[in-house]
Amino acid sequence: MEPRVTFVVPCYNYSRFVPRAIESLLSQTFAAIEIIAVDDASTDDSVRVMERYTDDARVRIIRHAQNQGHIHSYNEGLALARGEFIGLLSADDFCIRDDAVARQVEAFDAHPRVGLVYSAFSRADQQGELFAVDRPWETDHVWPGTREFAELLFRNYVPASGPLVRRRCHEAVGYYDPRLPHAGDWELWLRLAARCDVAYIADSLYAYRTHRDNMHHTSVTPMQATDEHLLTIEKAFAALPPDERQTLRHLRPRAVRHALLSATNLDRSVGRTKRSWVGLLYAARRSPRLVASPAFMGNIGRLALRTLLGHPRYVRFYQWRASLRPGR
Repeated sequence: MEPRVTFVVPCYNYSRFVPRAIESLLSQTFAAIEIIAVDDASTDDSVRVMERYTDDARVRIIRHAQNQGHIHSYNEGLALARGEFIGLLSADDFCIRDDAVARQVEAFDAHPRVGLVYSAFSRADQQGELFAVDRPWETDHVWPGTREFAELLFRNYVPASGPLVRRRCHEAVGYYDPRLPHAGDWELWLRLAARCDVAYIADSLYAYRTHRDNMHHTSVTPMQATDEHLLTIEKAFAALPPDERQTLRHLRPRAVRHALLSATNLDRSVGRTKRSWVGLLYAARRSPRLVASPAFMGNIGRLALRTLLGHPRYVRFYQWRASLRPGR
């Protein structure tokens, strides 16, 4: 059976997780599926574990002799894919519904202009127990790409694992940018939305596993995160057709400000005060005009308050303030 869907399963030292990822794909009701598992020179027994599945003709293993990095693994697997629809499922993530792929293919078949199909997703702990759902929109939709583009400019709500892309759209816009190891998925979704319609499924189809070996934001400096976010915005607008670029140009200044402040906002939200100051000062160096903006001054005030109060009391203060709003 020729595959209509290819999932690349990138793996590095995830031997304890990869069986569930592969088995969750092999058990899909949609049978015309291909799995390309790419091991990036793991030092554990990931390859041996993955080789258990090679009796199934749908599974292919690529093994690196030297570590190449996750972006290289992604692009290598995608370039080898035979499916009409292609995507990634990280070795530590998994499908939570056996009709997940079928639902996505139905959306593609019903809407020929759709180039990307994503869904709500669940969060799982290290043991794979689900504990939360990320649902950016309450109902299914098919949007013109430019509408999705305008939303995605200000937050990346599309999961890195699980979305499927129509192959011809991938071939038109390219794969992951090696310059963006931190923001590569966000930039790719924007580049696709600049050229294709986008479908969303409000049911949670995949699980993102959180554990101590995830690529944490602390492994990326505030400076790197800011630089990658700014390059993402630059590339996103460059990917738009000229007429759409003109239509959406009014969003660019706000998107740039958001990109400049996104690293410091994230660090502040999770209590990394020192990193948040570093990110804010770097944003000012990258764009001196930002210092006069209300957004920058607001960050100064919130960070100063957090520094004085500490994270727990700062959170309690904002919870108390929110409780005073009308209607609460």
